[in-house]
Amino acid sequence: MRPAGRGAAGGARPPWTHYPAYILFRLACWAVRLLPLRLAYRLAEGGSRIACLVDLRHTAVARRNLDIAFGGSKTKRQKRAIVRGAYRNLFLTMTEFILTPKISRSGEPFSRPVNIRVVRRALRAGKGILFAVSHFGNWETMATRTPEFDGIIKTVDRPLRNTLIHGEIERLRAMNNLVGIGKKRVVREIIDQLRRNRGVTVMTDQYAGRHAPFVPFFGRPASTPATIPILALKTGAAVIPAFDVRVGYGRHEVHLCEPVPMASTGDRDADIAEGCARINRVVEEWVRRHPDHWMWMARRWRRKKAPCEA
Repeated sequence: MRPAGRGAAGGARPPWTHYPAYILFRLACWAVRLLPLRLAYRLAEGGSRIACLVDLRHTAVARRNLDIAFGGSKTKRQKRAIVRGAYRNLFLTMTEFILTPKISRSGEPFSRPVNIRVVRRALRAGKGILFAVSHFGNWETMATRTPEFDGIIKTVDRPLRNTLIHGEIERLRAMNNLVGIGKKRVVREIIDQLRRNRGVTVMTDQYAGRHAPFVPFFGRPASTPATIPILALKTGAAVIPAFDVRVGYGRHEVHLCEPVPMASTGDRDADIAEGCARINRVVEEWVRRHPDHWMWMARRWRRKKAPCEA
């Protein structure tokens, strides 16, 4: 069992304390890959039901988020079903990601792009693509077996403290047509990728801190990452939201939306905030269509601190 790498940055040898967790992680992956695919999916669903019962902290967060998003338009029973669906989606996503080598060897269809013409059209424009992605469906495998994505997409990732596990995750992402961009020189590498008329995926649905734009999401201000609007205004890259929709065990449709135009009024801060709001509107539309596909367990809405609290 050889480590996938010597750390996210290829630096010094990882500390010995990283090895026990890494070995357990690799053993767990090995055990999952021994299972028939359908059985692995069934076990993932069973695990999700158990997690939904025992993970009281995150289920409470999910219920609060659903109250914010839908208010009284959905019943408590409907909201409980959405929470169960969100856990199911998360466990299936983790399982499919672990099974990447086995799925790749099987040669069976996994994901089908919908509306791929928007990507071709954006590439013809020659300014690269910023894919706005979220924790929706299986966000890790959206580029799998799509010839148009071969070798052209990188993703902005957050390195794990355990560099050995992070290296293994990077290896699996590479098998899904995604190459990670580390924190060092991230902006320069993204701009270089776009100038070469390639794509970069950026998460857009995470809490981005109190200094990020607070723009509407389900009618309530939410701190929203400004990376995509900033880069789009600087480079002219197309902004294409992408969403993975499950259509069966190990079967996905990757929906590629029409490019989101960025505001360009000359007021930089206002344009960035408007760009964030436009992306949020697209994400909200898809979450309303498939609420069980989104990860409700994260604290998406947090209040903005007053200056005296900073």
